[in-house]
Amino acid sequence: MPSMGVPVEAPTGADVVRTAEDLIPFLRERAAEIDEGRAIPEEVYRALQDAGMFNILKPRRYGGFELTEHDHAMVTLTLAKGCASTAWVFAILDSDNIAICSFPEETQEEIWGANPSATLAGNTNLNPAAEVERVPGGYRLSGTWGYCSGSDFSEWLIFNAPVGEEGEGHMFIVAGEEAETIDDWWPTGMRGTGSRSKRVDRVFVPDRRVMRTADTTVRLEERRSLHPTFDATFVPWPSHGRFPFAATAVGAAVGAVEHFGESSGSLTRVAHALGGTTRLVEQDYVATEFAEASGELDMAWDLVARDSREASEYAGRHELPDERLLAKLHRDNALVTRVSLREVGRIHALVGAKAGFPGHPISRAKRDVEMVAAHVTLNWRQAAVRYLASVAST
Repeated sequence: MPSMGVPVEAPTGADVVRTAEDLIPFLRERAAEIDEGRAIPEEVYRALQDAGMFNILKPRRYGGFELTEHDHAMVTLTLAKGCASTAWVFAILDSDNIAICSFPEETQEEIWGANPSATLAGNTNLNPAAEVERVPGGYRLSGTWGYCSGSDFSEWLIFNAPVGEEGEGHMFIVAGEEAETIDDWWPTGMRGTGSRSKRVDRVFVPDRRVMRTADTTVRLEERRSLHPTFDATFVPWPSHGRFPFAATAVGAAVGAVEHFGESSGSLTRVAHALGGTTRLVEQDYVATEFAEASGELDMAWDLVARDSREASEYAGRHELPDERLLAKLHRDNALVTRVSLREVGRIHALVGAKAGFPGHPISRAKRDVEMVAAHVTLNWRQAAVRYLASVAST
C-alpha cells in the first residue's frame, strides 16, 4: 500500500484528482483480489480514507474539503481506472455525506462530532415490506434492504421505509452495529462493492435520525445555514451532476483500453483453425477498433468533465438548474454508460478467448461495466424520454 498520508489542509480539486491518480497502481494490483473476495479489503478502504477521498463532499466543520460535484466526478473516473468496485464505494460514501447534511445539527454532531471519519451507506429505495412502529421518542424499524454498497466499513446505515397509513417513505439512519449482514452478494460484475443486504429487527431510531423522504431537498435547504460556504449543498437531490455511477463505467472502460494499449505489443491470437500465431499490434482491424474505442471513451470522459463542471458552477452561484438541464444531465449519465458498455465490449472482443477468464483485467472491466449499466438511474430509454419531454416543453 502506498504511503499517501493525509492531504494538505484545504486541498484543491486538482490535488484530490492527483491523489486519486497516485492510487491507481495500488488499486490495479488489488483489483483481482477485490473481485474474488467480493469486498474491498480494509487496507484499501483505509487507503481511501487516509487519502481524504471521503472528505471531498463533506463540510469543513467536520474536517471536510467542501469541494464540488466536478471534483467528485473526476475522482470517480480516476479511481475506476484502477478498480471499478473501489470507485463505486467511494462515489456512494462521499455522496452520502450530502444526505447527512440534510438531517438536523444534532444528528450531524452524533455522526461526525466524535468521529469525523464516519461514513454512511445503505439503501435509499423504499422497501414497502419494512415494518415501522411509532414509539415514544422515535420508531421501531424492522426490514431487509439489499444492495448496501460500501456497508462493510460504514459506521452508519440509511434505509427508506413506509410510515403511517399512507405508507409514505421515510429515511432512517441507524448505527451499523445494529444491523445484520446477509451474505447474498454474488453478482458477475462489481463484485468488490460488497453490496450485501442488511437486516434490522425492531431497532429503535430516534426522531432526530428520521426524515420524510419527500422532504430531503427542503431539509437540505434548511441546513445550508450550518455550512454556509459549502456550495455543494445547493444542488438537486439526487444529483446527476455528480455522475456517481456513470463515471465508474467510463473509468472502468478507459482502464480496459489503457491495459490493452499498454500490453498490445505482446498480445497474440491463434491465426486460424489449424494454428499459427498473429500479433495483434500488426493487424489493421485491431488498430481501427482500438482507435475508435479509445476515441469514443475520450469523448465520454470529456462529457462527464464538462457536465459536472457546469453543475458545479450552478451550485457555486447558488442557482438551481431547470428541468431541461437536469434532463440533459440524466441523459448524459445514461449516454456515457451506454458508450462505455459498447466500447469495453469492442476491446474485449479483440483479446479473444483469453479475456474469457474472470481474472483477466479486461474481462473484469467488461463485467463491471455491464453491472453498472443495469442501474436504474442509467436506463437509457427512461433518460431519453425525459430529455425529449424537457426539450419539447420549451
